[in-house]
Amino acid sequence: LLRVMAMKILRSVADCVQATKFCIMVDETTDVSTTEQVTIVLRWVDSDLEPHEDFIGMYAAANTTADHVVEIILDTLLRLNLELENCRGECYDGAASMQGVRKGVATQLSAKEPRALFTHCYGHALNLACQDTVRSVKCLKASLDTAHEISKLMMYSSKRNTAFKTMKEQMSPGEPGLRTLCPTRWTVRGDALGSIRSNYAVLQESMEQFSDMAKNDMLFCRTA
Repeated sequence: LLRVMAMKILRSVADCVQATKFCIMVDETTDVSTTEQVTIVLRWVDSDLEPHEDFIGMYAAANTTADHVVEIILDTLLRLNLELENCRGECYDGAASMQGVRKGVATQLSAKEPRALFTHCYGHALNLACQDTVRSVKCLKASLDTAHEISKLMMYSSKRNTAFKTMKEQMSPGEPGLRTLCPTRWTVRGDALGSIRSNYAVLQESMEQFSDMAKNDMLFCRTA
């Protein structure tokens, strides 16, 4: 049933896009199952000059080479009965496979349709600018590095993570849990920093408990 509903929505989007020009937005990422996924979004403008961005789907990819991504894009357009000659824009991140001057996705599609102009994703560009700005300020860089290490210390150890959750249920059961600090996505770091701040007392108590446990382990090793 869900598949039928999805196909109906895609047909509706395709019917609208077929009557106008459109732009392609593509990004690739690895999901939690370590499967490479290629996300495709179409941006178009209707007769009332209202812009639309429609999510077309996520496609499992054997790899993220430029040739394979181009194959996925062309296959998707074919399934939607859309002509590449009606494409007027391409939007990707700054990866070499996407904007490489020789064999990148943008280069290959522009060779097939020169009117499809490439634009580096503004959101990705802003993310890179924020990262470079933070790295140039020592106190900010040190703060984010510390926050990243705190989240790694708690989240990547089942023993410490269980102890932290137990402590949290006792001290602040209503507060949200600890978020992992993403090293590449600036836009999601606010939640991670906020979770550290709201769980500060729990983290402090947990750190002291871990320190005492480490001292006892060292003392046991010496006396054994």
